[in-house]
Amino acid sequence: MAQGAKVGRTYDNRPSNIILPKSKSLQVQTLKKWKDAMTLAQLAENANRKPLLDLYDSILLDSHLASVIESRTLKIKQSRFKLVDASGKTNPEINKLFELPWFNSFIHHAITAKFRGTTVVELWDLNSETMGLENVNAIEQENVLPLKGLIVKENGDETGYSYKEDPLKPYYIQIGKNKDLGILKDVAPDALAKKFALAAWNEYIEKYGIPPRWVTTDSYSESRENELADMMANMVSNHWAVLKGNEKIEVMNSTGSSSYEIFDKHIERRNSEMTKRILGQDGTTDAGATGTYGSLKVMQDVSQDRHDSDKTDIKDLINAELIWRLQLISPIYGVLKNYTFDWDESKEMTPIEVVDAAVKLANAGFLPDIKFITDKTGIPITGMKQDALPVPPVNPGTQKKKSQKLQPVAFYRTKL
Repeated sequence: MAQGAKVGRTYDNRPSNIILPKSKSLQVQTLKKWKDAMTLAQLAENANRKPLLDLYDSILLDSHLASVIESRTLKIKQSRFKLVDASGKTNPEINKLFELPWFNSFIHHAITAKFRGTTVVELWDLNSETMGLENVNAIEQENVLPLKGLIVKENGDETGYSYKEDPLKPYYIQIGKNKDLGILKDVAPDALAKKFALAAWNEYIEKYGIPPRWVTTDSYSESRENELADMMANMVSNHWAVLKGNEKIEVMNSTGSSSYEIFDKHIERRNSEMTKRILGQDGTTDAGATGTYGSLKVMQDVSQDRHDSDKTDIKDLINAELIWRLQLISPIYGVLKNYTFDWDESKEMTPIEVVDAAVKLANAGFLPDIKFITDKTGIPITGMKQDALPVPPVNPGTQKKKSQKLQPVAFYRTKL
């Protein structure tokens, strides 16, 4: 399968090279546009995802939404992994093949696909010296037709490169099913409603941040009316006025619920709904969250369930789609033939935990590895303490005639 292809070289007929560069501009998004975009993206024939992808770009400017997504994305990127053989043994040298920036990018694209929908990743560029994969690129989603398995020159085209068949199949991985639109399609209505609430609040502040005020007068003089008009226009910076007779300045007092209650509570609810969809709960994301330790622990476990699910999906993707492709695109990955990818679930002990464990082992009669303790804690250790049981000297003049059993006195000596 494509073993004789020009792997790792950049040349003109590379599928990603045919994609025309384009400028992106943010547009005002509405609930109607979301509905229309969903309809276009789910057409049985000639489905068009571009409007929906543009909407995704817009709502991801929301700091809360982006932060919640990052909390799920970064957690999976920071998880430790290992390559194991059939007997479950690991090989540090093989692990090094994946402890590189390209693999971190692959994990990023894999988890991001859960939110943005079907994603195609390109495995192409090899390092000319090591022949190892140098970087991983995600093809622009609007240039991918998952149902047809094509990479097209521009959105709307119906012909292009087939990435699901040879000779290109080893170099492209589709993440997600053909009709997968991602989690963002579900949170979009809440994100848009939040945008409208923020816009309305800004408009309210602009209009009523400085309360409307007016002046009443019984003068019918046009010149006096002009004086009062100028006075009111300058009051924002001057905050004083000169009035005559029955003239009076009044300020409008807002009645009913405050703007804070109206707008901020609405925004808070939208944030909560988006968080629940992504993390399964919102108790561990907002500073104002309240509850007992037990209830918050349950919420944390709900988020952990999603993290575990993400790890399972990505592990399956790597074992089923990535490893065999790596073996085809470069000879240095031939050593992966009998290895599979897995997450390293072993607990990483803190220095304090290492010291506590070493003390307990020593008290139980075991001899801990000094080098291991030094490496884990950073504390240089010169040796182990040893017990000595000398018999203390006895003054013959004070010895009793009756035989007396002496009690040994223990002391410790450090071996340097």
